[in-house]
Amino acid sequence: MIKDRRQQRILEILTAEGSVEISELSRVMPEVSQVTLRRDIAELAEAGALRRTHGGAVLPDAAILKHPSTEPPRVLAGVDEMDAVILPPVLGRGGDALRRHIIRRAIPFLAESAQQKGGTYLGPDNYGASFELGHLAAANETGRGRLRVLTIGQPELDNTRARVDGFVAGLRDAYTKPIEMVAINGQGNYRVALRVATDAFSTGAPFDVVFAVNDHTAVAGAEAAARHDADVALYATGGENPDFVAQVADGGALRAVAAFFPEVVGAIAIDRVAAALDTGAAPEKAVTPHAIITADTLETYFAPGPNGWRLRDTCLSDMVGPPVARRIGSRRARIGFMPHFPAHDWYRAMIQAMQVRAAKLQLDLVVTPPHQGISAEISRLRTEIAKLAATTLQAGETIVLGEGEATLCLAGEIRRIAFAETGRLSGLTVITNALDVLFRLEGAPGIKTLMTSGEYQAADRCLVGPSLGAIFERVRADRAFLSVAGVSHRFGASALDERLALAGSRLGDAARQTIVLADHTLIGADANHRILRIEEVDMVITDDGTMPADRQALRATNVEVLVAGDEADAPAPGTLPMARGRARRLN
Repeated sequence: MIKDRRQQRILEILTAEGSVEISELSRVMPEVSQVTLRRDIAELAEAGALRRTHGGAVLPDAAILKHPSTEPPRVLAGVDEMDAVILPPVLGRGGDALRRHIIRRAIPFLAESAQQKGGTYLGPDNYGASFELGHLAAANETGRGRLRVLTIGQPELDNTRARVDGFVAGLRDAYTKPIEMVAINGQGNYRVALRVATDAFSTGAPFDVVFAVNDHTAVAGAEAAARHDADVALYATGGENPDFVAQVADGGALRAVAAFFPEVVGAIAIDRVAAALDTGAAPEKAVTPHAIITADTLETYFAPGPNGWRLRDTCLSDMVGPPVARRIGSRRARIGFMPHFPAHDWYRAMIQAMQVRAAKLQLDLVVTPPHQGISAEISRLRTEIAKLAATTLQAGETIVLGEGEATLCLAGEIRRIAFAETGRLSGLTVITNALDVLFRLEGAPGIKTLMTSGEYQAADRCLVGPSLGAIFERVRADRAFLSVAGVSHRFGASALDERLALAGSRLGDAARQTIVLADHTLIGADANHRILRIEEVDMVITDDGTMPADRQALRATNVEVLVAGDEADAPAPGTLPMARGRARRLN
């Protein structure tokens, strides 16, 4: 794929999703290497079309670049505006941060498809349904003798892992002859599954049975078998698309599907959160129904129509039941649903059913990708970190603020204090290489702002390069506050961009103390380029989501750690525990 088309595809995905990881791009464009994708992201970041993150990219955050005001920027927090949340599995530290915020706010929380800490499970019995499917496969294939089975799974997710485990257990429980198992990871994606399944078929004797965890990987498995003229029996879980399920009656490879009915899951989800809102209790656990669809049972559940097959209305009403009776208040409650890929067959069917059910119960359904809630929660955490950092500032001192969201939040807090607490920061001098920090502090009474020299880097709206440090030949700062992309006791403070790392290193060297501002998603993580060795960091200010082991690892290297939200760590305004490492070396 030529570069222009690759980069256009990256921007299309980013526009649709708001954020993307390199691993996700690899699934969509398996013919492009990760090295090439990283280079494309770096070029697009340089042009200002996106903002790089650890392992991927996000859209430029317009809320952070607003014209300065007397208050810090307010990023629209989708979770904060919801009365209940239905959340599919979201991997990574960002997903953990989003769940912590939902739990902290005591918002009714349904964990769709997979168990999630703090949430109430909503979804099928993945293991049990797959075990039942495995038993059926054993009965169907009993005449084959020794059985060679290929499973196309997605082991990084609990629910898809349970599907593979259940099918294998059911098959082994009922099949009396030898079984040879081969497992591959299709990542839930057609292109990836087709590639790895084709490789699997190329390596040895043909498979007899293929099991796939969803429709897309099942189609890929069938195509890989067809390319090798292999006569396989195909079994699948999911049933996201009724037209795919209907292929059980075509006499082809597909023998049976354990269908999980997204329409049913969507309607039950709305009922559960509606009941929780009325009672004030946590939602009740909902193990949703499934059915094993074969050629004999297909039309019991699905009916053909002019636009393809669809779930019968009678089946939907029987499995869901009538809408719950509700006490309707003066304000319509808002239900947030946060699927990563709303255009996926499963989630599209779920959303349609949820919209119908929500309208009947006088609820508003808001569908938003989880990255928006994650971004809002990370911004909130960084604002809390900035508030704690601001309590340490003293009138008359000279500080350095590097580029980044956390330091921009600190600039906003300095501005607020300058207007609200007249005189407390009188004579404070701020040196920065970030244009947004300069604009945020514009007009703040009693605050003097100096801009470094340097080459303008448009993607990050800051100055970089060797001339950045010229101002520090005449000025010694008391403290430098740096935003980072990662900080660990092994690698130190790090950035995703080499020029940002070099700029941060120069800013840190110019101060008697260096203080890193990092939310818990960055603690223990390492970005590509080191800013400072851990011995050169005096203090880390983070939030209470940081793991105790990570905090202790930093403290063991002589780094002071302050935790926003921990009253024991909140110093009196204008005081700061003297950091022990770097300040002593510079005396």
